[in-house]
Amino acid sequence: MGSSHSYVSDPNIFATEFKGNDDKNWRAYDYVIVGGGTAGSVLASRLSEDPNVTVLLLEAGDSYTKAFLTQVPLAWPKLLKSSIDWDYQTVNQPRAGDRTHDVPRGKVLGGCSSINGLIYQHCSHEDFDEWERLGAAGWSYKDLHPYFIKSELYTPHRRRRDVDLSDHGSNGLWKTGYAPVPPVHDTLINACEELGVQRIEDFNTAKGQMGVSTFLSVTDKGKRQSVAVAYLSPSVLRRRNLTVAITTVVEKVIFDESGTEPRAIGVQVSKSPKSPKYRVKANREVILCGGTVATPHILLLSGIGPQEELSKVGIKIVKDLSQVGKNYYDHISSGPICLRGKPGYTLDFLNSPVLGALAMLRWLLFKKAPMTCLASPGAAFIRVDDEKLPYHSNSSTNVPVQTNNAGPNTPDLEIIWFPLVSGGATTQTPPGIYGATVAPVVLKPQSSGTITIQSANVYDKPLIDPNFFASENDMNVLIRGVRFSMRIGRANCVKGVLEPKADSTDTNDLFYAGDADPDRITDEEIKQFILAHCAAAFHPTSTARIGASSETGVVDPHLRVFGVKNLRVVDASIFPNQLSGHPAAAVVAVAEKAADIIKADSTTPA
Repeated sequence: MGSSHSYVSDPNIFATEFKGNDDKNWRAYDYVIVGGGTAGSVLASRLSEDPNVTVLLLEAGDSYTKAFLTQVPLAWPKLLKSSIDWDYQTVNQPRAGDRTHDVPRGKVLGGCSSINGLIYQHCSHEDFDEWERLGAAGWSYKDLHPYFIKSELYTPHRRRRDVDLSDHGSNGLWKTGYAPVPPVHDTLINACEELGVQRIEDFNTAKGQMGVSTFLSVTDKGKRQSVAVAYLSPSVLRRRNLTVAITTVVEKVIFDESGTEPRAIGVQVSKSPKSPKYRVKANREVILCGGTVATPHILLLSGIGPQEELSKVGIKIVKDLSQVGKNYYDHISSGPICLRGKPGYTLDFLNSPVLGALAMLRWLLFKKAPMTCLASPGAAFIRVDDEKLPYHSNSSTNVPVQTNNAGPNTPDLEIIWFPLVSGGATTQTPPGIYGATVAPVVLKPQSSGTITIQSANVYDKPLIDPNFFASENDMNVLIRGVRFSMRIGRANCVKGVLEPKADSTDTNDLFYAGDADPDRITDEEIKQFILAHCAAAFHPTSTARIGASSETGVVDPHLRVFGVKNLRVVDASIFPNQLSGHPAAAVVAVAEKAADIIKADSTTPA
């Protein structure tokens, strides 16, 4: 059933044109995987290891090989709002600046692993233990940790000899390692340590990630290692039982409703809104891997979701599941806090057309820095209730905060940095400006939102409402985080590298938050800065989450959709709750575990 070449895009090759008849004599595969992103790439690779089963992987985007910049680690911001980004927007957020916010998602083979910031992080072990407490039996850190190890191929670094190799995988498919860092990175680590944050060697241990350190990256020999690169290698694509279809949109799941429970039997696909419809049959299962936005969108379009919501747009109810599209959690940041600096320590020289071109040439010829650096090389992970840290001042009202952590060793605030001046992920800083950018991020938000649909047409984008700052606590956490971030630029150890002004009240200045005196600025002034500049961190989760029942979730711990046969979900939408860090590694571990669950659950001969 597989293709003799890497990818197919003509539906006539892998599906059957649907002309309104209902004979269901469609081209068939054992497993039909919807979405060739982070999780889908893993599943397609693992399930097709068995030569006796056939697998079809459906991806709406194109191959990453046609998007050159996906290879260049430092170039990832250039991928946002490009042809390989779904470029979603939220609905207006009245509590978050009264504006819409970007929600980039990868529209390319490899999904978000092809366009993200290349950060590899386990997150806190208590995050996963919390999952189990929330009803996800078998998804504790003890259960999931072997899959972090299984997926990883860690390359030791000569300057990081204190990393314990037993905490990392050595035989996996996904390559990780430490990227080069500019001098200002070490300065920022030293500043956090001076302010009371413990320095740790590795974020990816059973001890957790509390502290300040350097991020591990998913790079190999100076190039991005997306999950598609790692798991859909040329040898995997040559498997005769695997078909990878690109530039193909899945419109909905098709069901047989003749039994006591609806049973997924296939999917309907198309190339464009006015193109012919095609259908393909799934002998065993349809597996949704569209991600936190696309998976609930497809479920709703297929008639699975809240009955009242579906009825409004004229979609026939297949299964009334109230939690589909609910519990949308995303990390929210204050936006960039720019710290003035001196030349020679940062990557700002890349804003020069000549120097930027030379850096790219160096990457093309030798795969060397600076283009092999991460845009976000490190961070501090801290607790907002840690009274030893300088969150307050005489001008602070000591805003009340509640911790929303998964446990005592889990952070609820990340202070991430960028070794250059940035006004935002998609903004261009003019040449001649030097410094660094820091941004506090709420890791365990109390606010949650929804994914809903505006029509029965898959080509109409879903409505994304993160409901940012519905809880005032999220704002208060950020206020503390901003004041802490401002103090980084005034640590003794940064002198000669970072040089903020004594104070500033010019809110229109790019360096306003970095220059403002943290002992003078008020909480209200910080709040107004946040409202003007806050941005999502692009880590949405939980819109089809695991639950103990359909009252609390969409899928059971085996990732089967409640009340529907032969339909599973495998992606970040199944997370029972948000993680306290960057989720890509967890998505891969979840997909690895899901592959084993699916193989074990399968009792039907191929």
